[in-house]
Amino acid sequence: MMQHIDNETLIDYMHGALPPQADAAVYAHMETCAQCREQFEAEAALTEMLHSYAAATERDFPSTLKAEIWSRVRSAQPSFWSRVRDNLRPAVFVPVAAALALAAYFGSTLLSPHAPPSIEAAYYLQDHAALNTTVPFSDRNSSTPVDLQNGAMIAPSEETAVNVQPASYTADAGQ
Repeated sequence: MMQHIDNETLIDYMHGALPPQADAAVYAHMETCAQCREQFEAEAALTEMLHSYAAATERDFPSTLKAEIWSRVRSAQPSFWSRVRDNLRPAVFVPVAAALALAAYFGSTLLSPHAPPSIEAAYYLQDHAALNTTVPFSDRNSSTPVDLQNGAMIAPSEETAVNVQPASYTADAGQ
């Protein structure tokens, strides 16, 4: 390093604010340059003098003021809303909200004066028996539906009725 070190770099060096390479270069330069070393020592002396002056003129709060502040801090009570907000943290709020939702749901169904309509089992048995008689080719239904006995499909009206031929129907017979 041929140039002398500027004042800002010396201050950064004193406070350890330089990167490692720059720090090593400043150290090496001060080992060989007496003028930069004197400037560094002058900056160090000035910094020390400022620190001592600040310590000597430091003012402290009066002890009564400190005591009053600490007594007010210790006796301060949180407001109602801050206590509510603190209690509504997710760890507390989520389980409480879930319990309230369950209570509202089950409470309304359990405490309602209207009972749900009940259907007797006989209704289901009769409905099942009626449906079984209408299922074609059922094991319990020995008769074949009338529509399938003669091989003809019965349409809703006479004009759209189509005759279906038995299994001997061929492709050129339909033309």
